[in-house]
Amino acid sequence: MSLFDWWQALAIEWQYPWVILALPLPWLMVRLSKEYKQPGAALFVPFYDRIIAATGSHHDSGDEVKQRNNWQTLALYSTWLALIVSLARPVLLAQPIVTQSTARDLMVAIDLSQSMEQQDYTLALPGQEQVSKVSRITALRQLLLQFAEQRKGDRLGLIVFGSGAYLQVPFTADIELWQQLLQQMDTRLAGPATAIGDAIGLSIRAFADSNTKQKLLLLVTDGSDTSSRLDPIDAARVAGIEGIQVYTLGMGDKNTQGDDKVDFDSLEKIAAISNGKSYVAADSQALAQVLTDINQLVPAQYQQTTYQPKVDLFMWLMGPVLSFYIAVWLGLSARQYWRSRRQEQAHVE
Repeated sequence: MSLFDWWQALAIEWQYPWVILALPLPWLMVRLSKEYKQPGAALFVPFYDRIIAATGSHHDSGDEVKQRNNWQTLALYSTWLALIVSLARPVLLAQPIVTQSTARDLMVAIDLSQSMEQQDYTLALPGQEQVSKVSRITALRQLLLQFAEQRKGDRLGLIVFGSGAYLQVPFTADIELWQQLLQQMDTRLAGPATAIGDAIGLSIRAFADSNTKQKLLLLVTDGSDTSSRLDPIDAARVAGIEGIQVYTLGMGDKNTQGDDKVDFDSLEKIAAISNGKSYVAADSQALAQVLTDINQLVPAQYQQTTYQPKVDLFMWLMGPVLSFYIAVWLGLSARQYWRSRRQEQAHVE
């Protein structure tokens, strides 16, 4: 921040204002304490200088003229004032700085089994005016790109699963990077089968290093678990214990039979056990609506921290005052030294 910015936001705060009450302490000590008297033989003559001038005599080496020096008084008072003000610790406050940090981690686990190649979804692709038939994975990829745009404030992760589960993108706040890697994924990269339980288990492991308060897993599949080493229901129980909410999204028609049947019952159980929600997306419009509902239900959010910079001012006060005090002390000492030398020379003459 520039000096001009500091000046615009000028605001002074006293950290220990009660110290100002000590300001009259020297005056009280002088007024209330008894005078210190040192015994000795001495003659006090208020008009001693006039006697010396009238008689033409010289000061003796034992003579001492008591005079109040205004510079010395000013130096003492200003030093005491500066000391008290410094102990009260005035600080200059700048404009508050608001920092934002991620408040939620969202893992997206996507089924890349062979069934995701079915072209039973319709979507208007970029650069095309007409709506055309596309595969499930194409529709999902396109809508997730738009979904990610609305998740700025969250850290996103990406898991793909088929016969096994694989972590493609660890949690990152770089939404553009996440989108680039999402576009590169395709079916059969993870095998032809469906391992839902392993995908949940890998997500739990990915969340192990997460320090955010809210942890979400969006599980997208269009089939039934066929190759998991970890039972999906048991994995969902562990996720619930770890504070991970699982949102399941089943792609396909509920009336589908055979190998392409989606196990919607298991997806509902997984969501219920982990305090999440279960959705069905039979077409592109339903899929888009589901992602919109998720955005509204758990909107992206930042965790804000406000910090107000403070600059101590005591050094700017004590520095000049101490310099002034030292200068006065050196000046008075030098004057006293040369006065004594002149008196000694005059006495010798």
